Amino acid sequence: AYLQHLCFGDNRIKSEVGRLGGIKHLVDLLDHKVVEVQRNSCGALRNLVYGKAMDDNKIAVRNAGGIPALLRLLRKSVDAEVRETVTGVLWNLSSCDAVKMTIIRDALSTLTNTVIIPHSGWCSSTFDDDHKLKFHSSLVLRNTTGCLRNLSSAGEEARKQMRTCEGLVDSLLHVIKACVNTSDFDSKIVENCICTLRNLSYRLELEMLPSRLMGGQEVDGLLGSESPSKEMDSSCWGRKKKKKKNSLQEDSWDGVGPIPGISKSPKGAEMLWHPSVVKPYLTLLAESSNPATLEGSAGSLQNLSAGNWKFAAYIRAAVRKE
Repeated sequence: AYLQHLCFGDNRIKSEVGRLGGIKHLVDLLDHKVVEVQRNSCGALRNLVYGKAMDDNKIAVRNAGGIPALLRLLRKSVDAEVRETVTGVLWNLSSCDAVKMTIIRDALSTLTNTVIIPHSGWCSSTFDDDHKLKFHSSLVLRNTTGCLRNLSSAGEEARKQMRTCEGLVDSLLHVIKACVNTSDFDSKIVENCICTLRNLSYRLELEMLPSRLMGGQEVDGLLGSESPSKEMDSSCWGRKKKKKKNSLQEDSWDGVGPIPGISKSPKGAEMLWHPSVVKPYLTLLAESSNPATLEGSAGSLQNLSAGNWKFAAYIRAAVRKE
């Protein structure tokens, strides 16, 4: 506990502890049987790896087996403060580029199943007042979504693994929709979730399976629109053109009614590009006063509506409808 106090806000002492090999001893103490020792070891590690200048300490935690040790403690501990501190350490670690893929490989599934899914309420049949209170005040959820936000910026492979992690996208979107329904537009949890979803929505057209891609001519048909050679008005949400009858008319969608070729009950990664995400994203844009949440919402819609992918056309149609 004294070491935790010494390290708080003092980069010189943090570096000295790392240089003297103290991080390995603190990692070993995470498996101690006494809760107070677990709590203080986590607290010291959290301080030691806080800040952009502490990347060497973050790498030292990784090299000492700190990530598996933190996950073991997260899975077995029922102490709320320990769980909050463990996820706080992981959030701090996730800001280091050299550690991000290690966390994704070793921790993504555990964080999703141990924290994100149960705390989001995605699997709950009801979202009662008691759960709302726990949900909005959950530091464990705040810390873990902050960690995921950092991980989602680690590049293409990171995005692919996070998109395919069962229950992750579903839970993040459930959080967004639940917060919109309760007018909680400005919390850190909402900010972390929407910024993570923005990153996971990046380059979908290029990074998803080729079978999901289509050319521009087919997009025009799906929207029941004129040839691009005709004079037309354009906007950042795509071309707004006169409708005409053609051979693809049965597959066209104008923003209302059933969407052709798309599941009515999307799950997993397909929820990222389903037009149903447009309404909560636009609501955040209209109601939030948090600059990062506004940027995340606008960025998500921009990522989803770009290009000649058929779902980009659907997103543009849904935006025009709303």
